[in-house]
Amino acid sequence: MQSSAAFDIVRAGWRSGRLAHSYLVVGNPRTEGGTFARRVASMMLCEEDPQRAPCGSCSACRRVESGAHPDVLVIEPEKASRRILVGAIRPDADNPPGSRRFFLEWANQKSFEGGWKIGIMLFADRLNEQAANIILKTLEEPPENTCFLLVTDRPDEMLPTIISRCQRLDLASGRTPPAEPWRSRVASILSEHSPRSVLRTAATASRLAAVFDEIKTLAEEENEAEIRARSSADPDHWSAPSKDDMKAMVKNREKEKRAAVYQAMQDWYRDIVALSAMPPGSQDPPLFFPEFRDALAERAANVSFRVASRLPEFVQEMRSRIEDRNINKYDFVFSHWLAWMP
Repeated sequence: MQSSAAFDIVRAGWRSGRLAHSYLVVGNPRTEGGTFARRVASMMLCEEDPQRAPCGSCSACRRVESGAHPDVLVIEPEKASRRILVGAIRPDADNPPGSRRFFLEWANQKSFEGGWKIGIMLFADRLNEQAANIILKTLEEPPENTCFLLVTDRPDEMLPTIISRCQRLDLASGRTPPAEPWRSRVASILSEHSPRSVLRTAATASRLAAVFDEIKTLAEEENEAEIRARSSADPDHWSAPSKDDMKAMVKNREKEKRAAVYQAMQDWYRDIVALSAMPPGSQDPPLFFPEFRDALAERAANVSFRVASRLPEFVQEMRSRIEDRNINKYDFVFSHWLAWMP
């Protein structure tokens, strides 16, 4: 369904007093999913006419948007593991009482401003199993005037017990394409690649590595902008994250953006697989990159279907080599794989 239709469902439940305790919002947590969750929180906390909420301009709406409203708790992966661990749900050895706002502690407190409380969990698929099991009862029977929004673009990776306790809202039908500008950049780079030349392979690897460097800079700038917005929106309730947490936050943003690059690469090679499987003279299959049809067809004509069918898998292996081992020499890894990928 469209995001507007999903919002109408939540708004109707809120106005009629039949709001679900927990919603599973299926959409990109950094784009439409996160925007949707903040809009719902703004609607429920807006200080203006409820029939027009959210107004977007009152103090409550501005604080929700900046991440500074005390009755909105946002949880997302913070450490280099990119998992939501028990330490975000309740105190543990690494996160003692009083060191942060914990999910369970916050859920059981009274509202700071006497209204609703909204818990937003971004990348909910990254809850580890222990943390997921801890929050099950709270999701099923939350405290009064408390609503939870679990946002993910990978619902298939969540525990069925979590999903069963939420009303699901899919913000888009079908598959979400890789984010721009990375989709077009990757296609442009791969369209000029050739493994037959060492220089061309090195050039391709260097251009892809440059994309990752650009992503790193962008992640740092976005993180700094978010920190500035939160600190200026409500300085009385603001506490700056530690250097380690700041570093982890940037790394998480980097990995999220790099995911679009890997997906675009896989889609490029999936197009080659599809074209290599088609008999001569037959109609083209649906392509992820129809604007590069000629370049894709040229590569498909020069590779067997048996080899082509493994190319998307090779991209995944390359991704694992970089991400799981925290490799920073991207051009070296790209060169290794692209030396024999069309």
